Amino acid sequence: MTDLHTHILPGLDDGAETMEEALEMAELAAEGGTGLLVATPHSNQKNQFENYHTDELKQIYREFCDALKQQKIPVKVNLGMEIFASEDMAEKIEEGVLIGLNQTSVYLIEFPFHADPNWIGERLEEVLDIGRIPLIAHPERYYCVQDQPLFVYEWLRLGCMTQINKGSLLGRFGRRVFRSADMLLEYDLVSCVASDAHSAYRRTTYMEDVREYLEERCGPERARRLLLENPGRILAGRDIPPHGRFPGRKRKLFW
Repeated sequence: MTDLHTHILPGLDDGAETMEEALEMAELAAEGGTGLLVATPHSNQKNQFENYHTDELKQIYREFCDALKQQKIPVKVNLGMEIFASEDMAEKIEEGVLIGLNQTSVYLIEFPFHADPNWIGERLEEVLDIGRIPLIAHPERYYCVQDQPLFVYEWLRLGCMTQINKGSLLGRFGRRVFRSADMLLEYDLVSCVASDAHSAYRRTTYMEDVREYLEERCGPERARRLLLENPGRILAGRDIPPHGRFPGRKRKLFW
């Protein structure tokens, strides 16, 4: 499998705190069937986790890759970031301060859970207008999507992609998030599934459990597409197959 969303680089955010913990996370990923993952530290969070594309960030990434080789852990790691959306986000992308996944034009973007859907749409269009592709991180956790999954259909129609969290599908963020994630799966509004791992003990890099869930829920072919084929295409800079069905303007998870 290929995991596009992990907080595995040590000491940068609320993910791995030390190199030892980062290596534990990598070992757990390998045990769960993941051969390639992307380190996506929180970035663009002012006065908290800025983590712009600096020499320091690149050095920590290189040190982690070297440690993986030394420990002979059979996992490859690409570099990216989870970008916290802001009104100057597109400008920072053009400046090279914010980067895509594995040097591609695909940018993993997170929005505040309470964000207004119109504000989200404006930020997405700004990124698309400069020739980049937003990969929306865990939309099932956004309140507007929980109320109306139609928004995700519209964002896909704009040219965006979506990534939902392993933990959402396994019920680890509560019933409301689970129902939202399940609805997105039902209408094929999911481009890929990732761990959004933060440690070796909670929200982990282990993906075998969600693979089993997806195979039972959607069948092995679609599970493979969400966990391997689409992520692989994204990291190679290739298009993924069109997907997404209209969920109905009045279709809501909750009233």
